[in-house]
Amino acid sequence: MAATSKENVNKQADRDLPVPVNQGTRSNLGKTFNAFVESLEQVLVDITALEVNTMVVERITGDKFIPWEAYRDLYPISSTYLEQQGIHESLRDRYIELRKNLELEYMLLLSDPTYEFYDHTVLDSATQHHNQILSDPMVELEQMQSRLPDPYSINTSQRASELKQILKNGRFLRSLRKMSELKGTLDNRNKALHKKQDEQSHLSSEVIQKAVKTDMIYAQTVIQLDGDLINRYSEEILAHPHRDVILQIHRDGVLSGQKQWREMLEFVIDLVQASLQNIRKALK
Repeated sequence: MAATSKENVNKQADRDLPVPVNQGTRSNLGKTFNAFVESLEQVLVDITALEVNTMVVERITGDKFIPWEAYRDLYPISSTYLEQQGIHESLRDRYIELRKNLELEYMLLLSDPTYEFYDHTVLDSATQHHNQILSDPMVELEQMQSRLPDPYSINTSQRASELKQILKNGRFLRSLRKMSELKGTLDNRNKALHKKQDEQSHLSSEVIQKAVKTDMIYAQTVIQLDGDLINRYSEEILAHPHRDVILQIHRDGVLSGQKQWREMLEFVIDLVQASLQNIRKALK
């Protein structure tokens, strides 16, 4: 009976001892933590600065940013495509610029050694004629040899995997979102120009362009993590009949944005602290 009691005590003591962490477990934890830090770095790039813009628009759309659709809509842009789509001549250069920026962002991604599909030849002077967008931002789109995966004809699993990775990359997605927003603005302006042209066909193209304005930012406030605060106001707000209302809306928007911004930063800090504590416990 005494032997049995002693045996039970020993078993209980074994259960109370901390479970040793082998080298493989430590390695996996380290990889997981590094992946977490990298993903957090991408998030911090977006949330360390608060930007509040106030504009007056004719209507508010419910369009959502869908990376695949944004990429698919930007990819086919070319002079021929814009002409076929009936894009107003005054806007075609700006559409082309967006398409070139998409190519540039992808080339920068390929030149990043940490990217899964890193291509060392991108920065090789021997193949520079294939990558002119990096050395000559003014190069014509038709002269460029596109490296972007074609979303309309993905014929290999590698190209499909590459496109999937592109649309998961945080840096590329941020640029893609901005380009998508700019394209939406250009699309709205294109519709307005054609509508004005149909309604007043006797007017010259130059007069119509001046008559149709894009959505104007009347007030902009940027608050950076280091405490710098930048206010910008459009000159046209000074003579706007609803100036006081617009500025009050902007002030309210800044206060609301600051509150959400602080809460987001506090959440990230709490998340990092909790993760570090869990890592320390696991490594003991």
